Amino acid sequence: MLNDCSMTQVAAGIAGCLGIEPPVDAERAYPLVGDLMRARGVERVERALLFCPDAVALWLYQRYTSWYAPVLAEAPVALPVRTMLPSVTPVCFGTMFTGVTPYVHGIECYDKHILAQDSLFDALVRAGKRVALVAVADSSFDILFSDRAIDRFILPYDGDVNAKARELIEADEHDVVVVYNQEFDDVMHATYPESKRALEALEHHIAAFGELAGLARTAWAHHDRMVAWLPDHGVHIADNGHGQHGSDREDDLNTLHFYGFAPAARA
Repeated sequence: MLNDCSMTQVAAGIAGCLGIEPPVDAERAYPLVGDLMRARGVERVERALLFCPDAVALWLYQRYTSWYAPVLAEAPVALPVRTMLPSVTPVCFGTMFTGVTPYVHGIECYDKHILAQDSLFDALVRAGKRVALVAVADSSFDILFSDRAIDRFILPYDGDVNAKARELIEADEHDVVVVYNQEFDDVMHATYPESKRALEALEHHIAAFGELAGLARTAWAHHDRMVAWLPDHGVHIADNGHGQHGSDREDDLNTLHFYGFAPAARA
């Protein structure tokens, strides 16, 4: 596990792995991610799966470490990440994909609107990369980046999203596939983070990532590739007994990203 980094460094880190210029104004990348990529025989990835589960905190990994075996099997590089305030989804994913603070990108509360700030999606398009975004309808991903020149697949819920992501990975027509899942966030708000239903939702996210990353390993075997597990923020139990986030509590601010790199299979 590496030293922690800021959410503002994620966009440039991913751009660096893909060998493209980062978004305008993005904070520079965390250097060890690229170093570890190269240590695995990859100089520049040609395919990337970015899986973004909502509200999965660092402490969930610490408490349920064994459950993460499917994630670690595909993405063994763990990077603790400090997210933004307020620790809510549009603020945090806005920062993750632009590389700038909420004050700069313009979403400073729970407000979903199209981001004018240059983003990783824009940087990918400028570099000629083919990008697919697969997300739940009316989610932050659906709205914040709805005007980008990418292929968008907006679907009713996680199961539909993951089914479409499988199709896209198998087709191998996109350089980058971004996948957003939200079941854990929905359920923990309705119950609490360690309710039976919430933990089942966490397991669903882990299983979905394991399946999609495993599929990428075979479908993208002839490409240098990256898979990444990229939550936006953490979660805590509020005074009313339900799951909540948005505060400056450590439980809300600390999350954990995982990266996996693999070189292309050589004939």
